[in-house]
Amino acid sequence: MNIYDDLTLILVTYRSEALINKNLDILKKFKVIIIDNSDSEKLELITEPFKNIKLIRSTKNLGYGKATNIGVSKCNTHFILHVGPDILLNEESIKSLFSFFLKDENNIGILGPSLYDVNMNRRTNGTISYIKKLKDKNISKLNNNIPVGNMCCDYLVGCCYLMKKDFFNSLGGFDEDFFMYFEDNDLCDRTKKEGKLIIEVPSAKFIHLENSSSVKKKFTNYKLSIIHKISSYIYLRKNIKSISLMSTILLNFIDYCQRLFVNLILFKFKKSFKNLLRLISIILYVTMLYKVVYKVWNI
Repeated sequence: MNIYDDLTLILVTYRSEALINKNLDILKKFKVIIIDNSDSEKLELITEPFKNIKLIRSTKNLGYGKATNIGVSKCNTHFILHVGPDILLNEESIKSLFSFFLKDENNIGILGPSLYDVNMNRRTNGTISYIKKLKDKNISKLNNNIPVGNMCCDYLVGCCYLMKKDFFNSLGGFDEDFFMYFEDNDLCDRTKKEGKLIIEVPSAKFIHLENSSSVKKKFTNYKLSIIHKISSYIYLRKNIKSISLMSTILLNFIDYCQRLFVNLILFKFKKSFKNLLRLISIILYVTMLYKVVYKVWNI
């Protein structure tokens, strides 16, 4: 297989023109589909000269999962590389992922690179499932440890995935109930249920500009906090029994109420506000009003 003919890079973006520009030298060498979740026309001006880059514009922000599914549906290659707008690409690492996949493509479900910050400090790239973290608070993390050899993981961070398109489609793509956050955990869970491997390949290195994600330019931190908490409950709903979920939510609610009260007494207003947001998230999730709120926020 030829990487330039059999691989499509799928990018979901929201006003990420500057970040797309940084990757343009790499993007123009591959087949690329970009799904723009904004109404800006700037990205069209950047990509128009390149016939290999297909731009799909949305009239509203569809969220990461739904937009990615649309991009994959327009793809005609055997392999897809999901790439977040806050990833700095390099050609050799893409080739490294692709060649590794071909060695054992019948058993591999998802491949991901090792992630680094701009100072080349290694970031944690998943490896431990959200459910396991909840069950064992003392579970170890890789953090900045240098990986030795390829590692089978419970999950990988969704900012960079290499998969077979047919396998991605067979899983049903990303669950569109997740607007943002936890759609990667959920996809990895379904991958493992199919008996496929999830592997981090340290020879492939990408820089992850984690705090530069374009969506953060639109949503303030309090909105992101609410979305994250709601997505965590949607994820738990799919993975634990209903009674366990409701017990978790009830305990969370009581805990956050206590913290809010104590922090108000101690005049720790910043922490109080965070706990208030968590309480709002629980109320929005339980009442299902979060779907209405998302529409009001145009997400």
